Amino acid sequence: MGSSTEGSDGQTTVSTHVTEEFVEEFDRALKMAQIEGDISMDVSRAEALRRLMKKGIEDPSLFAETNQE
Repeated sequence: MGSSTEGSDGQTTVSTHVTEEFVEEFDRALKMAQIEGDISMDVSRAEALRRLMKKGIEDPSLFAETNQE
């Protein structure tokens, strides 16, 4: 489950609950992409999530390809 709150600057903070293991797996995958040169070393978890959200907007079929956790 997730939630969002809108700030006075027009941006929204999105939150979700996932297991610690899931976050660790995501962070490892992000670090691997950085090490392999697929993305810049300064890409944060938040930036990676924003990029993934943008991909979902551009190609909603990506949602159908994932298993629900």
